[in-house]
Amino acid sequence: MKSQIVRINKIALAAFVVALVLTASGAFAGRMELARIFEHIPPNGPAARYGNVTMVFDTDNRAPVIFPHWLHRARYTCKTCHLDLSFSLYSGESGMSRKQMVNGLFCGACHDGATAFSLHEESRNCDRCHLVQPERLDQRFTRFAHGLPASDAGNQIDWHETLSQGYISLQDSVNGKRRTNMTLPEDLSRPLLIGSQSPRLSVAFSHEDHFEWLDCSNCHPLVFNINKGKTEHFSMKHNVFGWFCGTCHMRVAFPMQDCQGCHPQIKKRPML
Repeated sequence: MKSQIVRINKIALAAFVVALVLTASGAFAGRMELARIFEHIPPNGPAARYGNVTMVFDTDNRAPVIFPHWLHRARYTCKTCHLDLSFSLYSGESGMSRKQMVNGLFCGACHDGATAFSLHEESRNCDRCHLVQPERLDQRFTRFAHGLPASDAGNQIDWHETLSQGYISLQDSVNGKRRTNMTLPEDLSRPLLIGSQSPRLSVAFSHEDHFEWLDCSNCHPLVFNINKGKTEHFSMKHNVFGWFCGTCHMRVAFPMQDCQGCHPQIKKRPML
């Protein structure tokens, strides 16, 4: 939770700087300054660590647990953990403990010694989660990412292309069975057009692309009101602060710095 607060404070500081810049300069100069700030606000950082979650347990004297999203999303859909295992999309809300995990809940559902390495003390696997040398995980990521379809932002992997080109094959549930044969209704198979004041900033949202990874209940109604036109306060500002699309796209999925990921009509520019 502390790290999340620090992240939010940094974003708030960046937003304040943006406001000063836009007030003191012309529109074009303001946009350029905004772009430069946007490159450096969280969650930018080493590609190998984008999406990693650091967990500190107050009663544990060992090194913090570092959970690599990239390692798990190469094997499982998001819905496997965020639906089957009840992991919240929001930091600190799951309320998990080591006792629960050892008893087969949360991480312990797979880390049972059969599906994945055991969490029990006698297995002596503590250092596989409590990372004293996180740079070893960075090196493992570099080897994994080599040769995969690339992106300019986040962990610099194009996960949609990585999946569609067959580099990875995803398990859709904890028990390994396909969750459902449900197909999207015709009206949801078409892109959902989200307009803006500038036509080139319009977004064509694909339910189909997201349905590869997520279940409807991951987003509705907690993140988005399921009734058309009833999602209030939807704006780029709120997305950047981690609301709506930013729930995932500022933490695990490609961040807002990758403008063209949502706004394909924007001319691609080199990262600053």
